[in-house]
Amino acid sequence: MPDTETALLHPEFGRLAAARRIMGAPGPTGSLTEDRANAERWIARFGGAADPDDGAAVETGPHSVTVRPAREDADAPWVLYVHGGGMVYYSTAVFQPFLRRLAGELRSPVEAFDYLKAPEHTVEESVELLAERISLRCRTLTDRPIVLAGDSVGGLLSLYLALRVLPGTFSRIVLLYPVLDLRTERPSYRAFGEGHFLDRDAMRLFTSFLAPFFAARGFDPMDLPEGDLARLPECSIVTAGCDVLRDEGLAWAASTAARSPGLRHRHFPDLPHDFCLYAGRLASAGSAVTEIARTAFPLDERGRP
Repeated sequence: MPDTETALLHPEFGRLAAARRIMGAPGPTGSLTEDRANAERWIARFGGAADPDDGAAVETGPHSVTVRPAREDADAPWVLYVHGGGMVYYSTAVFQPFLRRLAGELRSPVEAFDYLKAPEHTVEESVELLAERISLRCRTLTDRPIVLAGDSVGGLLSLYLALRVLPGTFSRIVLLYPVLDLRTERPSYRAFGEGHFLDRDAMRLFTSFLAPFFAARGFDPMDLPEGDLARLPECSIVTAGCDVLRDEGLAWAASTAARSPGLRHRHFPDLPHDFCLYAGRLASAGSAVTEIARTAFPLDERGRP
């Protein structure tokens, strides 16, 4: 990775990226099981652990995990969360430190859903089952607003569910450095394609699974028809400046804001993809999560700073 690009990263992430290169972080091994284990070990080691004194209660269900913060506002929304990983990697367990922090900042319950992984399962199987589980859960949450949030591919899935599967269900959707363009590799693919925590080649693999499913359904976030825009709930998007997905996120935010003026957009120019997973260890990521909780959900509409 050229020094000029390293300098764009926040120094904390720059040091971590350099350590990753020096350590020779394992690339693809030919075993998906081992690759997944390596990815989770990296996050467990360098992303930080949950704060044992945060007072959060974690309730594990058959298909989801719910984090309830020590302090919960009576009027807080229920946040449903769809995690990233390209539909290939990660689980709700990997995300628990971040989810606990987010729940504490929001003073809201945060419920995250697991889903079937590719390539063992088709995207169609995974999305249909995820949609069924979220739909069933929403039917039980009749006494409070529901926010749907997701990062990376979870952002793409959240947008699809809100517009095509469960329109009118969510008071807000929150998209964290989402996958949005499954057809075009923009300049950020070249600038941040290696050494920025989501590599270009990995994203190409994920796209090979995702693109046929969404193309078959005529769903292109970069070219939403008026009918989809009319169904768009209050929406927030968060983008990262050192991310292969940066340019599509910025383009989507600009285009959607022009057609849907209520869009909220928060950009972190010196952070990479997946930065929320490092909130337990890196101050820059932790402060970004605090800012996301304050501005993207947003808390200020409930009378809090």
